[in-house]
Amino acid sequence: MKKYKTLLFCLFCGFNISAQKFDSTAWKYANTISVEELSKHLHIIASDEYEGRETGKAGQKKAMEYLIKEFKTYGIEDVKRLNYIQTFPLIEQESKGIILTIDQKNYELNKDFIVSPAMQVNRIIESKVVFVGHGIEEGNYSSYKDIDVKNKFVFFWKGTPKKAKLSKEWTSKEKVELAKEKGAIGVMYYNDRLKAGLDMYKHFYERKAVKLKDDFTIETPIIALTEEPAKAILKEAGLDMEKLNEKGLKKYKNAKLPATLIIEKPTTELSGENVLAYIPGSDKKEELLVITAHYDHIGIEDSLVFNGADDDGTGTVALLEIAQAFQEAVKDGAGPRRSILIMPVSGEEKGLLGSKYYSNHPTFPLEKTIANLNVDMIGRYDEAHANDSNYIYLIGADRLSQDLHNLSEQVNRTYMNIRLDYTFNDEHDPNRFYYRSDHYNFAKNNIPVIFYFSGVHEDYHKATDTVEKIDFEKTKRVAQLIFLTAWEISNQEATIQLNPIPVED
Repeated sequence: MKKYKTLLFCLFCGFNISAQKFDSTAWKYANTISVEELSKHLHIIASDEYEGRETGKAGQKKAMEYLIKEFKTYGIEDVKRLNYIQTFPLIEQESKGIILTIDQKNYELNKDFIVSPAMQVNRIIESKVVFVGHGIEEGNYSSYKDIDVKNKFVFFWKGTPKKAKLSKEWTSKEKVELAKEKGAIGVMYYNDRLKAGLDMYKHFYERKAVKLKDDFTIETPIIALTEEPAKAILKEAGLDMEKLNEKGLKKYKNAKLPATLIIEKPTTELSGENVLAYIPGSDKKEELLVITAHYDHIGIEDSLVFNGADDDGTGTVALLEIAQAFQEAVKDGAGPRRSILIMPVSGEEKGLLGSKYYSNHPTFPLEKTIANLNVDMIGRYDEAHANDSNYIYLIGADRLSQDLHNLSEQVNRTYMNIRLDYTFNDEHDPNRFYYRSDHYNFAKNNIPVIFYFSGVHEDYHKATDTVEKIDFEKTKRVAQLIFLTAWEISNQEATIQLNPIPVED
């Protein structure tokens, strides 16, 4: 049984639960955040001129220059002479350029099979396909008994053997990992839903993929097969797919077929940029609060500009207004005690790449970074709040810091009274939003986070996510809440504390 040590727990519970006093200075600068300014900025960066702000492309660079220009206008100085940017190198690959040959028959990518990860280092892999039954090893049972799969392709069948006494149903992912541990050069399996998925989501599978250059290394290809290539391997093993689906896997031959995977994917080197607006603190300058929003979006597809007004234009313009509010306080001699890094990041739509790069190459020490407030889509309503403009989802605060959660709640009660919805903060949330925006790259480094999010709406990731659908009054109120939360974090006497570590009784 786990419990918290009594003294530590009591000390922990005491942070930020006393009634917070209304701070007229904080409210003064919060009120510099205006509907007019938010609207002005968003009509610019979410216009067709910015070409959907795709990471590495001209539109993203235009948005970057606009952000830098605004930060300079506010009087925010260049941090460490970096010209306000942190550049990160990227690799972009097209979805074509892979051929799979099994027993001298060629199969077509995104029709007969898919490969994951989608991005692969160009090379030729030539070996045998070895059928290993269910591809399971547990206790005295092993599909790999007397079979050497080192430097070969492994093909396994779905499910688990009926007669084997296994503790669980093995997933395809677990089978893949076992095959890799056994030395497989590539792993294949049959996915009976793949063909329907390829037909339905053809557009998705044919998109270009982007990865941090740091992460672009040789990885074992995992190959999901449609019916035709899977049948060819099963036939060599003396199996018929229809009977196999009906009666299950029993006896089979040790099939070995020649196979070649040729990877010649068109590859381009690009760069993305995080924009750095650093506001140094006073007496607690060494401690840092980071506020993020991604300013990239999807770009142009089929001649349609995906403007991304809400995703994440609203978060981006909120950061501009928050930065200006803090800098006005600095000019008046009322600047924050702790330092603040306001960082619009790019690469989020490609896999949280900008924030990942920052967390791997921090401009300021992560051990001195006390919290991250992340803003992603705050200007619309989802279906659950169709008639409610006074709400926002909060995700993550109490995962690492009940202290941060308590502070956030108290700030909202003192100033804004916005309905804080914690639906997606559930650890079992099927949407997994906690893992899907830039705060996660701070959270996984044990930095407390709050993710501000108004939910998915009908225009999410569509060309119809445009400026005229934004509720700027709502955007303003949420931006003010974030500013006031940041103000309290950066100015209070106590530093935000992590949750105590559970200890064994």
